[in-house]
Amino acid sequence: MTTPGHRVEPATTFEVGVCLAAFADLPLAEALARVHDLDLALVDLPSDSVFAVRPEAAFGPVTDDPGVVGLRQMLDRFDIRVACVSNSRDAQLILGPHGPHTDRVMVGAPDDKRTHGRRHALDAIRLAGALEVPLVRLFLGCPDFGRWLTWSGSEVSWDDNVDAFLAEAAPLAAAAQLEGVTLCIEPHPKQVAYDVRSTRACVEGLRAAGGAVGICFDPANVAALRYDPVPFLSALGEAPLCVHAKDLDLAPSVQVPEGRGWVSYGPQPPVRFRSVPFGQLDWGQILAGLADAVFTGPVLIEHEDLVTDRMVGIAAAAEHLTGVQGSGSSASHSPIAPHLQLAAAGQAPVSTPWW
Repeated sequence: MTTPGHRVEPATTFEVGVCLAAFADLPLAEALARVHDLDLALVDLPSDSVFAVRPEAAFGPVTDDPGVVGLRQMLDRFDIRVACVSNSRDAQLILGPHGPHTDRVMVGAPDDKRTHGRRHALDAIRLAGALEVPLVRLFLGCPDFGRWLTWSGSEVSWDDNVDAFLAEAAPLAAAAQLEGVTLCIEPHPKQVAYDVRSTRACVEGLRAAGGAVGICFDPANVAALRYDPVPFLSALGEAPLCVHAKDLDLAPSVQVPEGRGWVSYGPQPPVRFRSVPFGQLDWGQILAGLADAVFTGPVLIEHEDLVTDRMVGIAAAAEHLTGVQGSGSSASHSPIAPHLQLAAAGQAPVSTPWW
């Protein structure tokens, strides 16, 4: 695990934006206004049916011409562009799990849940195509986490999960390619692609099937499994198409620490996601690793910090990632300074979780 150290400035440039899932509980117009207030102009646009911020809640089906026009006009009003369309909650139902784990998204039989997931995955792809957005990011789920383990006398392995992923993802990658969109796979503890081997197997399998696919890299997700993000990135062997920026704390002992936000991903010790740079990741080294990979962006701030108010957390991450302090600019005159000053004074409200 990289540890905090001296700041390493990247040798390349990238644009910083934010994942609108941070404002999932707000109507789209209000969420875009918050992003505009933070002086950010790039977003990941979620289409998840459980989010109030989803475009469909404001415009109805946004693959229809009136919906697309209305959405474009709203984005233009706030001077905001879309870097990626995403769906995590609905698309998760494609591979599962299909039990009560996912009933918050939809209650139903496994086949009904799969149909729901496929429909929403295709809708996200069509939305990206209609908006002429280059990337779509989907979480397709995982059919069997028991395949993490070796079972005596059985040939079952994680490769079976990869095969199931490829069977579902290949038609989606083909549909995305027809829309002029690239499908992004994000390594994550709840997905089939979670480590270097499984991520490369998913990417290479889709490319062998003729799909246009790339990687969305979230250093905190792989660090949650105790992988060092910088060697992980290097071992992937290619530059990611986009990066999610959040931080994390690792539990210092075998006991679950007191305080908000601690979660477990499988049998590993608990973690707590934080805003950059409030956790333990060395984002200077991560940015240097991205520069070595010839990454050109975007970097999208993902706020899942239950300790810090979302406006404060996103502002702090933008401040750190854009290097305001490192460039010698005065933070007191930056658009995000009021949010940082609230944090320094201990007056910022604590986030209420929406997820």
